[in-house]
Amino acid sequence: MKRFSTLFGWTFLVLIAVTVYVMAAPAMAADHIPPAAGAPLVLFGFTNIRNLFTRDAIIRYLEQLGVMMPTVVMDTIFTDRPQQGGPLIGEDIIKQAVHAMPLSRRGGSSVSIGGATGISNFYEPFPIKPSIAVNGVDLNNLRVLQGNSANLDAWARAKTDVLRKQVRLTAEAMCADALDGVIDYPVALDGGGWDHFYIKYGDILTVTDHTLWDAGTCKLADVFELLTEQQLQMNQKGVGAKTVSWAGKTAYNALFKLAEKSTTTAKIRVEITDQGINIGGFLIMRRAEQYRNPQTKAFVPVVPDKTLKMIALDAGHVMPYAALDDLDSNLQAMPLFIKPVKDNDGNLSLKGESKPLPVVNPDGICDAVVVA
Repeated sequence: MKRFSTLFGWTFLVLIAVTVYVMAAPAMAADHIPPAAGAPLVLFGFTNIRNLFTRDAIIRYLEQLGVMMPTVVMDTIFTDRPQQGGPLIGEDIIKQAVHAMPLSRRGGSSVSIGGATGISNFYEPFPIKPSIAVNGVDLNNLRVLQGNSANLDAWARAKTDVLRKQVRLTAEAMCADALDGVIDYPVALDGGGWDHFYIKYGDILTVTDHTLWDAGTCKLADVFELLTEQQLQMNQKGVGAKTVSWAGKTAYNALFKLAEKSTTTAKIRVEITDQGINIGGFLIMRRAEQYRNPQTKAFVPVVPDKTLKMIALDAGHVMPYAALDDLDSNLQAMPLFIKPVKDNDGNLSLKGESKPLPVVNPDGICDAVVVA
């Protein structure tokens, strides 16, 4: 009996010890988890961030953010921005000669439109791919904001705003670059180094036989004659019914001096306003904006300082967005796509992507160097 009692007592003590150890084990385990094993927080943040950047959510953020900083070239010249279903952009409908054509006899053959050869050049846009890091502070903030959808949306909207500005300014720089009939834009290579994205759409029109604006003999009638000649050259290509005239900084200053010294006559109306200088119905606007070349870091003017650039708004200039090379985007074309990405070290980042391509009709752009 005594032996049974002793055995029972030892068994009871062992059960108590096991119970205490089991209860203490989670706390002990938590104390000894190494930092790299803190994956649940990262997984939590990653999962929730993905939910914040669905296609519908991105569209909603962009609508809520509304208009951003002015991008004069995109806003004026490239207002047509369709979303292209494929990865390539064709130029077949951009550059076609449109003129008065002969009639056909009744029952006779149709007359082919000049320039519509049935052979298309296809351009392959390169993507714009900015990214911003999501650090531990962001993840901790998201954990605190869990359950507060308004604040989570505000956080995601702010990140979207940063990425869309990067994409927009890059697209604006490409649009300005294309106004010479050529895109020659830097491409950053993985691991360092540079390449160039190059497309030549064709030679733009030019006027060379005219009086320079800084010549002592130049009159406003000479300026009006130059503007008329620029429009006439585009009219002969079938475009130019609606145009804008942009002058570089030095060119505009020279025109301003001419306009200041002029006296209004019934022959040529001259008016200086905050929008520009009106010469006989042509409004010449000052274009002093610049964009930064990401490779050289140099600032490049949208319109060269000594140049007058006339652009036909009816020439078919267009900036389509091509389909993205990303499975998470369903290979669709979007002005901006954002997704969270986790690297092998467990770090998170938000990666944006967009594939715009400014396509110009060189017959709808006419340059003239107006200052010596």
